[in-house]
Order: sequence, then structure tokens, then C-alpha cells
Amino acid sequence: MTDATACASCREIAEGRSMDVLEIDAASNTGVDNVRDVVINSVAVAPARDRYKVFIIDEVHMLSGAAFNALLKTVEEPPPRVVFIMATTGAHKVPETISSRCQLFEFRTIATAKIAERLRVIADADKISISDEAIREIARAGDGSMRDAQSGFDQVISFAGEEIKTEDVEKALGIAGADVLARVISGIAENKPAEALAIVDDLVMRGHNLRNFCRDVLGHLRDLLVVKVSGDPKLLDSSSMPTAELQKQANLFSESDLVRFFHSLAETEASLKEAANPRYQVEVGLVKLMEMRRLASLADLVGRIARLENALRTGKPPAERKTSQAAPASGSSKASTRSASASSSTTASAMVDEVSDSREALAPTSAFPLDQIKAALVKQKRRLLIAALDAARRAELTGDDFSIEFTSETRHYRDTLAKIDNLKALRETCSEVCGRDIGILFSIKDDEGEAPASSEEAEHRSKQSARQAAAQNPIVQQVLRAFGGEIVDVKAP
Repeated sequence: MTDATACASCREIAEGRSMDVLEIDAASNTGVDNVRDVVINSVAVAPARDRYKVFIIDEVHMLSGAAFNALLKTVEEPPPRVVFIMATTGAHKVPETISSRCQLFEFRTIATAKIAERLRVIADADKISISDEAIREIARAGDGSMRDAQSGFDQVISFAGEEIKTEDVEKALGIAGADVLARVISGIAENKPAEALAIVDDLVMRGHNLRNFCRDVLGHLRDLLVVKVSGDPKLLDSSSMPTAELQKQANLFSESDLVRFFHSLAETEASLKEAANPRYQVEVGLVKLMEMRRLASLADLVGRIARLENALRTGKPPAERKTSQAAPASGSSKASTRSASASSSTTASAMVDEVSDSREALAPTSAFPLDQIKAALVKQKRRLLIAALDAARRAELTGDDFSIEFTSETRHYRDTLAKIDNLKALRETCSEVCGRDIGILFSIKDDEGEAPASSEEAEHRSKQSARQAAAQNPIVQQVLRAFGGEIVDVKAP
């Protein structure tokens, strides 16, 4: 291979005085006139000495639409000895009509270790005293770009002089150091939301860029996840911490925790672009991050739902409830309601640890605060429920059951109370007044005995009974409270 310094053409290109290599900065020359003057009007001229005439368009995505249109014809049918080199950091912004006629070469970023080695050579040549940790911080801030890293190094030298410490790098470049990242991880692990406010206040007082801080924390969370999942030190390109310290921090969390933390902070970082006050946004985002371990993960919720569904699916069919002398005879629909609830509760207590029913049966009592219940319903503006209770033939408390008896003529009041919302409100009010969980039992009884029911009415009563049984089931109640739903229909398994 020929040495570049020994070739006259190479020296001219390196010095920027070659007649056959022309460059245009599209970031500052975006118009169609600039493209015509430099490219289109010169493309027909043959190379002066070299085999090819080369046009370099830097930051090509910055060209205007009219400039791209003017360039399109030349790119479609270039002269035989013309080569276009288009450089861009936003390839997705280049029109497809242009990019489809080009060969795409992706340049990878430079490893942080390589950048640090080059910065050390520069520091030694310029006799700059700087620690290895400070060099790594500058290299990490370059984000894979040697040019950006060297520019950052110049900023640090202008700020601190020839004696550079890690603190000088953090102040000059506005980056979060290892100590700040350690404070964030410690606050998350120990659930200290107050630490979030202290960290942000400290960063603001030191003039740090909060968006860069979020990116630094995101990179650190990524490194912790790499240590947790892989442990390969070659993948820790962006970290300035020793691997042992990263391993120690990673052991504080599970893989799913780190993924949740990353996504949460990524949302905060993305919102900073249009935030009116970035400080408030970062403070809330960090507090949310440090409180996140107290929240149940999605996997835990899915597992709990699966256990609840399994308990409901394997529950025993409702058993027929026997009435005693002390307890009034209830309608068949209400007997099945209580028995279904008891059966489901028994199954749930055996299979689901989140649900338990430890209520003890109390002796029948005649001292029932019906007036207090009505007064509570008045405060809730449930006058329809009060009217239904007034229409009841009998209402008394037996053990933990509020038994309400209607006649055939007042059956519609029973139907009103049996609606899901009304039944829930009545049950909660009774439980609050009595200081314990109270079940609701309905029955329809005339002087001659149980009212006869038609087949249509029997089907209606059966469906109503099934809905009431489901509504009183503690497992179903927990699911309804968790997801805010309502019972629409109940089907037999």
C-alpha cells in the first residue's frame, strides 16, 4: 500500500486543495442555488488530473426539498467519471428517491476504550495531567464520536487548565459522575424518594444538563442489566465504573426491575424535549422511579389473576341451603345465593392466598339498626332503596344475614334491590353500620306460602340469583375492585 503522504493527489486532498475533490456543507448551504453552483454546474467538467471527480456533500439531510429535486437528475444519470459521497447523521431524513440510488455504508461508533487511548496520547503530547477516570468520563461523553470527545477535551482544558480532575470534567461537560449514579441506585434500592429531590437540586445548583443526566442514568441502568443478564465486560462500553461495583449494584434488583426502571426513565427523558420546566419533570420521574419497587409488577398481577380464575373455574357448584327454625325460610334464589357464596369462599381460601373469609356466624339478634341504615342511605341519596325497604313485609338480621321478605305484589321492589349497584350499596351500608360484613338475603312469601312462579319468571329469578351469588363472592369482589368492572352475565361452567 502506498503511503498517503507520498502521493501528490493524496496530499492535495488532505490539505483541501484538490481540484477534483469538491466539498459542500449542506448544513449551511441548503438552497437549490448552492447545489447548482457547486455540483450541477461543475459535474460536466472532466477531472483535471485524477481518474474521478468526487463531490462530498456533508450533512446531506439538511438540503431543502428544491435542492434535492435539482440534484435528483444528476444522481440518476451521473457522468461516467463522477462519484458522489453523501454523509449524514440522519439517513432517514434523506428522500427515498435519493437514497434508493445510493449505496449505503453504516459507520459504527468508536469504542469508549479506543477513544480513551487516543485522548491519553493527546494529553501526554500536550503535557496535560489528567487521571484515567477523568479520561474515561470524557470518552464516555463523546458517545462513540472521536471528534466530539476531542472537542469535550478542549472544553475541559479551557475550564481547568493543565491539572484536570474528575470533578472538573463533570462540571465542564455537565455530566453525572459515578457518585451521582450511585446515589440514584441507592435511592431506588432503599425506596428513598426524598433522595430524588436532593439529587436534582444538587445537579441544578451545579448547572448540569438534566436531559444529559437522564441519559447517563439510562446508560447506567443498561449496564446493570448487561451485568445481570450477560456479565460480559466487553458489552460495558459506556460505563466508567469498575465491573465489581456494577455487579454489586446489579445484585440489588431483578432483571424485570431493571427493565421497568429503564422504560420509566426513558419516558421521562423523552418528555423533557417539550417540558416547560425540565426540573419538575425530572423530579417527578425520579420519585416515580424510587417508588416503583413498591408497585406490583405486571407479572405478579397476571399471576394473581390466573390464580383467581383458577379458583373460580374449579369452585364447587352451589349447594342447597337448609333453613332452620330460627332463620326464616328464604326463596330458592336467595338460598342459592348464600350457598354459592359460601362454596366459592371455601374454595378460594384453600387455593388463593389473597382472599380469605374468616367471618364467624353470630347468634340471631332482634336489635337491628334499620333506622340507622335508612339514615345512611338518605345521606347517599338512595331514596329508591329506602322505598324498597319500606315496602318489605319483614326485614331482620339473623347472624350475618340481612333477611328481607317481600310478597308477590311487591316483587318489583325485590328486583330493584337485587340490581348489582343497589345490592352493592345496600350491603356496604349494612356492613358499615353493623361493623362487620353483612350478607343480603331476599325472599318472596305470601300468607298462603311461597308464591308460584311461571317458567319465564323462574328463569329470570335463576339469572338474578346467579348474578347475586357472583356479586357476593369475595373473589369476584376483589377482581371487580381491582379492575373497576361490573357483572354483565353469569354462565354455568
